Amino acid sequence: MSRPTQALISIGALQHNLAAVRAHAPQSRVMAVVKADAYGHGAPMVVRTLAQAGVDGLAVACLEEALILRQQQIFLPIFILDGPFAPADLPEISRWRLGVVLHNRRQLQWLLDAPQDFPVDVFVKVDTGMHRLGFAPLELPAVLAHLVHAPGVRLRGLLSHLARADTPEDWYNTHQMDGFREAAAHLPQTPGLELSLASSAGILRLPQSHYQWVRPGLMLYGMSPFAAEDGLALGLRPVLQLRSELIAIRDLRPGEWLGYGAGFRADVPTRVGVVAVGYGDGYPRLGTGTPVLVGGRRTRLLGRVSMDMLFVDLTPLPGAQLGDEVVLMGEQGGERVTVEELAALCGTIPYELTCRLQGRVPRVPVP
Repeated sequence: MSRPTQALISIGALQHNLAAVRAHAPQSRVMAVVKADAYGHGAPMVVRTLAQAGVDGLAVACLEEALILRQQQIFLPIFILDGPFAPADLPEISRWRLGVVLHNRRQLQWLLDAPQDFPVDVFVKVDTGMHRLGFAPLELPAVLAHLVHAPGVRLRGLLSHLARADTPEDWYNTHQMDGFREAAAHLPQTPGLELSLASSAGILRLPQSHYQWVRPGLMLYGMSPFAAEDGLALGLRPVLQLRSELIAIRDLRPGEWLGYGAGFRADVPTRVGVVAVGYGDGYPRLGTGTPVLVGGRRTRLLGRVSMDMLFVDLTPLPGAQLGDEVVLMGEQGGERVTVEELAALCGTIPYELTCRLQGRVPRVPVP
């Protein structure tokens, strides 16, 4: 591919981060969350790496994401976190040997009514206080009774989600963990039933939430779920590097303007690099001052980000030339621009920035 914009995906960093999950939760199995194209990293490539490193299972948001993985010859256990969206999903779920997370009575009835070719593995989601999805704890006895005796169903256990694990000292975490333990008391005394509560923040800071399965997402990709720390501070390695190249160099005289809306005005002679990346690739539409790396040194964006291009200040980098690499997220020459740093500038979270990356940006595996 001739356009130089690429997302480099570090296989070694993925392996390292999975090992970090196991170090924090050594008694738990790992259900890697690979929804939204593995948080924008490229799900098939990410999953193949995790499978080779011994991950125990996968979690996606919907049937369509699960089928992409099955069609890539990935046969690990896959659980659909949002469950079926329509009765017509269930024959495909059964056919492809997928598991589901049930969170309401409508889904339960679809499952009970649908003849299955193969048993469907089911986790039941209980609402312990996030109030997004899940059965109320008082509903569990009736729901579980239906599932235990239903043909074509293999009850796997109970699952919930912590709302404030990114602030681990918050009292609400204890409230939810207590509620989950109480909910688990409703499970039938059947051998092999399992519990899952912790995602990345819980894995890192709330060991009492680990149970038989943990569900890492953000930390697998080397990013931090905590506002005050980046992934590196947590012993993780960033998996993604967004890079491109200088495709033009311009010289501005004092008083000249640059880009759409004349978003930057030169006060002194200014050397400007044009880079082949923009918001059409998923890079955030930030402005002057945003850090980027050229030649192993930090410099700044100038003016407005365009759909396919942006401007960088080469004035402090007189040796920069056409074709030089520009790193928008990642490391170059010992300097870094982290996803967490950019997310803070955008007033958002790291998840959003990596999930924005568009399909026209090739994901390229690197060591």
